Amino acid sequence: MAKAAASAIPSKGPCNPVGPTPRTSRERHQVPEYQPTTVPTGSKLVQDFPKIVHVNVGGHRFMTTIATLRADPNSMLGRMFSGEHPVLLDSDGSFVIDRDGRHFHHVLNYLRDFSVPIGLSRVDRVELLKEVDYYGIKALYQIIGGTTVATAAMSGGGGGPWLQSLTYDLARTEAADFSMHTHSHRTYARVRHGSEYSGDWIVSSPRNLPNVEYELYDACLARDPITALNKMGAAGFRPCVDPPEVPSSSRCQTDTWEIMMYKDIIQ
Repeated sequence: MAKAAASAIPSKGPCNPVGPTPRTSRERHQVPEYQPTTVPTGSKLVQDFPKIVHVNVGGHRFMTTIATLRADPNSMLGRMFSGEHPVLLDSDGSFVIDRDGRHFHHVLNYLRDFSVPIGLSRVDRVELLKEVDYYGIKALYQIIGGTTVATAAMSGGGGGPWLQSLTYDLARTEAADFSMHTHSHRTYARVRHGSEYSGDWIVSSPRNLPNVEYELYDACLARDPITALNKMGAAGFRPCVDPPEVPSSSRCQTDTWEIMMYKDIIQ
């Protein structure tokens, strides 16, 4: 292995139109400022590289040759593995690159023999573009990005900041589609004393609620309200009044109380 060298409430009078509440920058979900490549803490310049190199990319491990990593001398990888850019090593001597390693094999395949990926999904293509942009392999970036990147480049885009903005736009579009096709409804239940069951049980109404851990008859939760409430909470139910008014020990085995709970079901 290598040796390191170094809302407003309307009044009761006439109602005036109320404009939308201004949104803060956080609510607009602005695209964060693009951050260029940084050097990880603990990185050092390395001059002595082995012919066979072990690389740990975000937990994905690869073995390749130093010649492959230097195939594009102007790329980030070329600079890292020629001693021009600091590198980080893990405890077993592998070179660490803090990136998503799921697509790194495409990068290596291109550096080996100019092989380019085919059959990429839209998501995979965008993710790979981000990685190739980081590694600075311009020719592969242009091939994967196609006319979209070429068109953006004509107006000064097509690089890292443009790609980050594009990713956020796609995420917003998908989130809007998710919201349009996702519906929720609220289901209610009561926690009460189960006088119909022998044994002084605390029960749920209705019975047999999904994901609730019952002790008996798919209705009996526990023999005390606190344990019963905890079991309902573990199944995603929340008290309608929080904190709930828990009956005293002298009342919990009577029909004088109930605690209403709810759960929002997303479909």
